[in-house]
Order: sequence, then C-alpha cells, then structure tokens
Amino acid sequence: MPGDLLIRAPNHLGDLVMALPALEAAGGDVLVARWLVPVLELSPAFAPGAEPARRILPLDRGARGLAEAVRAVRSGGYRRGILLTPSFSSALIFALAGVRERRGTPTDGRGFLLTEVVPPSELAGLHRSERYLRIVTGERPSTRPVPRLVVPEAAAVRWRALMGPRGEGRLVGIFPGSNAPSRRWEPDRFAAVARAMAGQGARVVVFGGGGERELAAQVAGDVALNVAGRTDLPTLAAGLADCDLLITNDSGPMHLAAAVGTPTISLWGAGDRAETGPLGSGHRVLVRADLPCVPCVRNHCPRRGRGYLLEDAERECLRLIEAKDVLAAVDAGGGDRRGIAIVEG
Repeated sequence: MPGDLLIRAPNHLGDLVMALPALEAAGGDVLVARWLVPVLELSPAFAPGAEPARRILPLDRGARGLAEAVRAVRSGGYRRGILLTPSFSSALIFALAGVRERRGTPTDGRGFLLTEVVPPSELAGLHRSERYLRIVTGERPSTRPVPRLVVPEAAAVRWRALMGPRGEGRLVGIFPGSNAPSRRWEPDRFAAVARAMAGQGARVVVFGGGGERELAAQVAGDVALNVAGRTDLPTLAAGLADCDLLITNDSGPMHLAAAVGTPTISLWGAGDRAETGPLGSGHRVLVRADLPCVPCVRNHCPRRGRGYLLEDAERECLRLIEAKDVLAAVDAGGGDRRGIAIVEG
C-alpha cells in the first residue's frame, strides 16, 4: 500500500548508483542524503512525474537533521523499513519514528534495533549491487544488476553551454579525484595521459568537485578543458554521458559514468573491484593484482619502507601503474563496450 515501505538509501554517490536496481525493485519511498536527491531523480523510477509516484525524503546531517528525519518518517506512517546503510543512526531514525518492521545488517552495534536481521554471511562474495538487492528482496540475484540513469534535457543544455562546440573528434573525460588517498593515481600521470590523448586528436575534459579545482588544473594544463567545480550532479551526469570514454580513479563518478552508458578505464589501488567494480559492458580495470596486499580496501595506505617492487611501499599498487598502461588500455579498445579487461602487471 502507498506509504507502507521506506528504504534508507546509501550516503555516497557510487553506493547510491549501485543501489539503484534494488531501490527500483523494492518500490516504496526513499530516505536519502539531501545532496544525492538530484542523482536519484535521474532514475526513471524516481523522476518527477513518474508513475507510481514515490516520495524522496531528503536527509540532512547532524542531530538536527536526524530529528527532522524522525518527524518526516513518522508523518509518513511507514510500517516497513529497509536499511541499505550500515550505520547505527539510520536504524535509530526508523526505530524512533515508529517503523514497526526494520530490516538490515547487524552492523555498527545496531542489531537490537532491527526486527529482521540480514546475516553478513548471506552477502559474502556478492558485488555491492547484488548485496543491496539481497537485502531488499531476500533472494540472491540470478544476474548482476546494471544501474541505468537518464540525463534530462535541461542538464544536457547546461552541459553544452559549459562545453561549447563539441567538434568531431573523440571526447575523453578524466576524473583524477577520489575521497580516499589510497585510491588516487598521481596527477602528473593523469596529465601525461591528457597530453597524449590531446596529441591524438581527442578533446579532453577534466572533471572534479569544488575542492578539486587545483588538482584538475594540474591535470588539464593547456591541453584540456577544466570543469572542476562548475557542474552540479545532473550536469556532471550530462558531461559524462557526452564523453566517449572516461579515465578515472575508483570513484563515485566512475559509477555515474557507467550508469549513463559511458565506457570507463579505471585505476585501482586499495579498492576491491570484485565488490565495487563498474557495472555494465565496455569497462576496463587496471590493477596490480599480483601484489599480496591488493585489495586492502583501506582509505589510507598503511605500508611503509621498501615495497615489493619499488623503493617506497606506500601506495605501491597505484604507482606501479604507468601512463603507458592507461594508453595501452585505450588502444586495446577502451570505449568499444566489448567487456572488462584486467591489466595485471
């Protein structure tokens, strides 16, 4: 019945994109961080005017945001709640709001707040998108789900105004940022790739958030367009959709690009590509899987001293990937949508 089910969506861009198939399959309304609402609205299931209508409840950070969320959830009269986030606070919101049935994993010490526990053992070995579906449906997916987002015309218009004339050559995007230091490839190597692609006749555009303007400028140099800090999320999606290929760290925009149908070449250090790799076809993953520490999934590399192959062990997994490896992946067909190729040392 309408208003019966509320799902707490993930807090990070990449996780939200990977959760889209689960959110769409579950039905019901969604509680999501306010800054991610525009991304959720790119899903046909949540776009304004979609039928059946599904509410998006924005969530703000802090104690005040939690209190406001409790009031909003209580006023919705939801009987069932599903938690795709692992945090204690997300379960607390549902409990305080009177949601009688609360399903999720017993993480962050919140097991006593749940009425239906999803054991972590049921999720082992699954891609995160499959985990979300398992939490929602209780069943193991028969095929790996692929998120799909649709760029609205208004966002495409804003992107074209920012981009200017596209030209006839290939448009290559670069995203050199990442929230975790252990997942950031060297800026000078991204810059070398940008120069090489521009030298081959491609138009190169460098993406980034407001805090990444300097990084993007370093990568763009005088050969690429720097749009860091100049796009909201729908316009970023439009820009990524316009690209023929995105070269990127393991990041949220990598998943956003995949969801709008753009092939990616991604550089992997600490992340586990089996759990959070890009979904769909046409993606190439560059990873030094021969190192015994890969993947460690840590945000900060703990290694010090001499590495396995380099003098310095810190972030050795990423520093062993060179610009020539990325260019070889491009030459091997990055962007032809033929499937995933893994370059391993």
